[in-house]
Amino acid sequence: MNEKKTVWDTFLDILFPPSPYCLTCKSTLTAADFIICSNCRNKIEPIKGALCNKCGKPLPDDSALCYDCISKDYDFIKARSYGTYSGILKKLIYEFKYRGRQEIAEILGRLIYDLFTALSWPNFDYIVPVPLHPQRQRERGFNQSYLLGKFLSSKTNIPIFTGLKRIKPTKHQTLLDKQLRYKNLAGAFAVNSKDKIYGKTLLLIDDVYTTGATTGECSKALIESGAKVVYVLTCARG
Repeated sequence: MNEKKTVWDTFLDILFPPSPYCLTCKSTLTAADFIICSNCRNKIEPIKGALCNKCGKPLPDDSALCYDCISKDYDFIKARSYGTYSGILKKLIYEFKYRGRQEIAEILGRLIYDLFTALSWPNFDYIVPVPLHPQRQRERGFNQSYLLGKFLSSKTNIPIFTGLKRIKPTKHQTLLDKQLRYKNLAGAFAVNSKDKIYGKTLLLIDDVYTTGATTGECSKALIESGAKVVYVLTCARG
């Protein structure tokens, strides 16, 4: 990598010694590569074409809103994702979340940063990572959304707000259909230090946007706690 290494980069190198092989295609990495080879990195393409004006879901035409956003009133202003949850991007997120590959936060964080810089969105007062329940975080050992938010914060100098809490243990969303996902997360989030976000413009960060249940409930909790507006960025769109 051409950029000067930060303390965070050095810490990750010590904790997770770099592999000489690409995570996805197993080819030998060059000195300029990081975790995946440049060929695989170039296969992670941004979402293009017609999108839902609110949640960013790819559409077959230029319809203003998708069915989900017509039928459900989400509290965020807009949500956008870098790529689709498939192929190499899906593999990276899986290794990141479920196999403890925390160093992948840098790759995914760069995707979110690239997306962030391409959007004409307002200035944000805080980055807000989607929280895990304390029990789930103890099991995983880290919060993947916090690591993504931390990377974006390091690039943008936007501070992180960690007062959004998951107060209710919930089932894994991947095991549930759309309606049960909404029900599963109802009332699952609350906000501490509400005075810090009163009247503020917030950027909510997560790894994957699927039905909008998680980001919708997080946004609802933030708006009800006094936030002015909430926008959402994720790595992938399920």
